[in-house]
Amino acid sequence: MARIGKPTARDSTTVKVDETTASCAICCLAKNREFTPVDIMPGGSMKIMRETPTSAIVRFKAGSVEPAHHHTFGHDLLVIKGKKTVWNLSKKERADLVDADYLFTPAGDVHRVKYHEDTEFFITWDGHWDIFLDEDLETAKKAIEEEA
Repeated sequence: MARIGKPTARDSTTVKVDETTASCAICCLAKNREFTPVDIMPGGSMKIMRETPTSAIVRFKAGSVEPAHHHTFGHDLLVIKGKKTVWNLSKKERADLVDADYLFTPAGDVHRVKYHEDTEFFITWDGHWDIFLDEDLETAKKAIEEEA
């Protein structure tokens, strides 16, 4: 098997990754993902990778906020790159997450998120996507400012 990222004679796809050129199927897939905006959360976009159990790659721009919300499912999250803070309001806990950090949020737990820099993460959950907002965006921003 060819080493990932090292071109071979059989490679037929080449894509520019950062300042180098890679001939790797995985790199090509990652660069060519199409993300759908998360309409209720400005600055966010996601790509569903698999359904039931569901997994997705999610991106948020620096400064974005997810207002307090909850889901009917618990979810596992792994930060690929970036920096975010998650407040679990149900448990009165705070998690500051960076590259390679993992967080599980149980079903029904109300949580709020602030993105300190452009952030990308992998998330997985059982069932179909749902989200129930527990506050509006302005209330969330005000609560975050007051904590700072």
